Amino acid sequence: MSIITLISAGIAILIFIGLSIFQFLLVLGKPYGKAAYGGKYEVLPNNMKILSGLAIIIFVIASIFVAVRAEILINFPFPDLANLGVWVLAFYLALNTVANFLSESKLEKQIMTPISLTACICLFLVAFAL
Repeated sequence: MSIITLISAGIAILIFIGLSIFQFLLVLGKPYGKAAYGGKYEVLPNNMKILSGLAIIIFVIASIFVAVRAEILINFPFPDLANLGVWVLAFYLALNTVANFLSESKLEKQIMTPISLTACICLFLVAFAL
């Protein structure tokens, strides 16, 4: 793998770790909800906390897929699934970046848009790696 792929993978994984921590804080009831889910809630209601819990699982899986695609993690039993997963996540993050940019929440727009865009670019760089 190229150094650009490895750096991009590392940045993406760090972003996913950071987002997992953020989602975990939301699950714990911390008042950071204005930066997530359209900024409707300061403290998330229980149904939204469930979504944050699912997001944590998705970020862990995304990190594994990125590590497999960048050949940081070897001997993964489903490398084709990881490769497909990176592509799906890259396109999802492209859509997510637009959604964050259009959000009514000023915090979500200012904080999550650049984070999502950075992760999106990194995932496309990892996805295109040969």
